[in-house]
Amino acid sequence: MIFRDAHQRDYDLRSGDVMNERRFCGRDEDMAGRGAVVRVFGVVVVAGLAAVGCGDGEQGTAAPQTSGVSVAASPTSVDAEAKVWDPCSLPDSAVSGAGLNVATKSKDVAGVDFTGWKVCAWKDPANQYSLALMSSEHTLAESRQRTNDYTGFSDMKVGTHNALQFRPVGSANDLACYVSVEVTNGSVDFHLQNRVSAKNPPEPCAEATRLSEALVQHLPAN
Repeated sequence: MIFRDAHQRDYDLRSGDVMNERRFCGRDEDMAGRGAVVRVFGVVVVAGLAAVGCGDGEQGTAAPQTSGVSVAASPTSVDAEAKVWDPCSLPDSAVSGAGLNVATKSKDVAGVDFTGWKVCAWKDPANQYSLALMSSEHTLAESRQRTNDYTGFSDMKVGTHNALQFRPVGSANDLACYVSVEVTNGSVDFHLQNRVSAKNPPEPCAEATRLSEALVQHLPAN
């Protein structure tokens, strides 16, 4: 499964390398949330970033890695992926009612659709943080096993759903939090990522929990 391959290899992504790559490529740091989401896909996205290059003379070294994008293929069948809930199907009224800016809605990861995952992200009106909803067939038990990548696991309830709260290890620990909510056929991860330059950001786990509770009624049944 791409989930295990991507998460059990240590490419120093959890220490913020992908976020740094984005800043190096001249992208605003308010993309940090999406950069953190990219960590979920591990080496697949690294290969994609290398293939794109930064327009600063490094493209020549990126070309040999272009074939790495093919790693995005997954044993997940089309039929199985059809069972994965699409978080972009959330109604705008629910998103705005939860306190997010519907105009900032973005689909997938850096515009790339990864087999087995469906992703949608928004920012708050003050541009202090981003929230990414990542839907997959992966279970809470699988998330709990990833102790090299995450810490602070805590069981919880979100509505009637079993859920798991945890934080990334490394430099993003104080900036990000996950609330993984169990649904039929898998789970939905609420990943909140504060901007590095945010003046008055919320406590990430508290805000991720608040948002999950505000939107849980729109998730698939558990």
